[in-house]
Amino acid sequence: MKRLYQTIQQLDIFGQTITLNINKQSSYKTVFGGISSILIIAILIAFFFSNVMNFLNQTEIIFSLETKFSINPDDMILSQQNYMAAFSIDQGGYAINPYFNISIEQRQYIRDENGKQIKHVKYIPLEPCTLSHFNVLLNQSDLNFQEQYNHLDLSNWLCPKKDFEFKLSGTYSSQEFNFIKIIVNDCVQKNENETGWNPICASDQVKQQNLQMNGQFKFQIYQVNSIINPGQPQAYVSAYLDGEMYFTFVPKKMSRQANLFYRKYKFYNDQSLLPLENIHQEEVIVRQNSDYRDLTEIGRDTDNNYAVIYLRRSQFTEIVNRRFIQIGELLSYLGGFLQIMITGLGIFIIYYNKIQMQIELSNRLYNFKISSGNNNKNQQKVIKLSQISNQNVQQQPVDDSQNINLNDSLIDENQKKNYLKSAIIKQFHQLNKISLSLKLFLNQMTFGLLFNNNDSLFLNKAMQLLFIFYQFSNQVNLDLNIHHILYKIQEIQKLKQVLLRRSQIMLFNFTPKPLITLDVDYQLPNRMDFEDNLSDLINSNPSDQTENNLFSDLYQAYLEIKKELEEQSIPLCQFQLNSQLALELGPQMQEIFKNQELIENQEKVAFSVILKSVNE
Repeated sequence: MKRLYQTIQQLDIFGQTITLNINKQSSYKTVFGGISSILIIAILIAFFFSNVMNFLNQTEIIFSLETKFSINPDDMILSQQNYMAAFSIDQGGYAINPYFNISIEQRQYIRDENGKQIKHVKYIPLEPCTLSHFNVLLNQSDLNFQEQYNHLDLSNWLCPKKDFEFKLSGTYSSQEFNFIKIIVNDCVQKNENETGWNPICASDQVKQQNLQMNGQFKFQIYQVNSIINPGQPQAYVSAYLDGEMYFTFVPKKMSRQANLFYRKYKFYNDQSLLPLENIHQEEVIVRQNSDYRDLTEIGRDTDNNYAVIYLRRSQFTEIVNRRFIQIGELLSYLGGFLQIMITGLGIFIIYYNKIQMQIELSNRLYNFKISSGNNNKNQQKVIKLSQISNQNVQQQPVDDSQNINLNDSLIDENQKKNYLKSAIIKQFHQLNKISLSLKLFLNQMTFGLLFNNNDSLFLNKAMQLLFIFYQFSNQVNLDLNIHHILYKIQEIQKLKQVLLRRSQIMLFNFTPKPLITLDVDYQLPNRMDFEDNLSDLINSNPSDQTENNLFSDLYQAYLEIKKELEEQSIPLCQFQLNSQLALELGPQMQEIFKNQELIENQEKVAFSVILKSVNE
């Protein structure tokens, strides 16, 4: 049953991770890392907000363009809703007194089973153009077509009637071939009862004068065309007036033929932002500049048609698939950008925090000796009592040669009272520490190749004591290595075996665990407490009883050890332990305690003198 419980326990996916802490936190954090994190978060918020707004406003488009070829292309219908054309001869007042006639034919060729073509011709009437003919262009908000209409004098041009339909489909070899034929020939006066355009033809004399002046006649075509921009979120189709089409001819001497091909664009627009299709279809007619074939022939006396233009269906069809960025793609894009930002900048910030953590650990755990000569000098430095102030602690040490007699110097009662606190605080200020600088950071970034100064040497030396990573790295903390911790525990067990007997070890093992209460517990102070709260101790109120107890307890511990050293009956092992403890304090701390002891002895002598005088 117990093994079953252990097996089930191993399957727990919510197990609590056990980690060691630094500065009461599970991870080491710095101000630079915090500022960098704020900047990264601000950049990410701005980037996320911009992309989310673009997503909601549907401004990001993904499209693909595919061109399909067909031997027998499908039908294409040109009407006033998607097309309009204006025709004219380059002359003044063509709609009133034309030089030549322009006619439009809708032709249908049907090929039967025997290969014979049956031709059907339907005439499409023309009329002078008006502004209402071009509703397709009038609906364009970014185009002032009315001004363009007046500038080009399109009222003297001819347009198909508003209810026209041009049908284009197939090719000449198809079973059904539909196309438009535009013919320019001599102007013939029509009867008044005929419908459509009934102008008064210009005389032959006027035509000859124009021909002698210009050497040719020009047939012009203005037609509505479209520009396709599939990457635009909204106005991806824009209509405009295409006026780059004209043909020159000379009656009986030079004739022109041209084929204009029109492509069909099929749009499949997915309007959905979710992974569910919501496709809207749309068709647009476009004439590309490449879809044009022109033929110039030498005229003949029997020619009746001077220019013939064919409007045909192109065998190419453009398939455009458009969709907006969907929610899954947005999240993937934002997640990728987040990973790049954190990974790219995080490497630099993590490395900075790593160096800063190494420096802080080194300063907390070790003192640093700049050189042997300077170290001896530092060991000889003591605190000059006359330099100690109640509010501020001077950080400039003085030599033994500058000390003066305590009896002459200690005349300020406040200085005597706060000497112990001020001297200990100043002792901590005298410690040499490693500080992070640009040179040190570059030295660590280049693996010690650049700026190899004292701070970098001290840091590398400290890291050799704390970290192991093959031959040159200092990345894995030895003090946090589980093998190292277990080894230290084994050493403690060995120490118990050496110092204690079997019965003592048994009693030692059964001592109670530390007791936790709701009362305020007083903990034994240590060096780290002083270093962590050094600024608070400097600026604290002299009347603070808690801090005074902190310094006095340290001093009383020293007096107790000193008293035991002066006793003759103390065991040898205890004497050696106390001597080693006093030696480990260092000469500076010993000097401070000796000065404090002299101060207290002077106060006792002064008090006894005063008491004796009062009794007398």
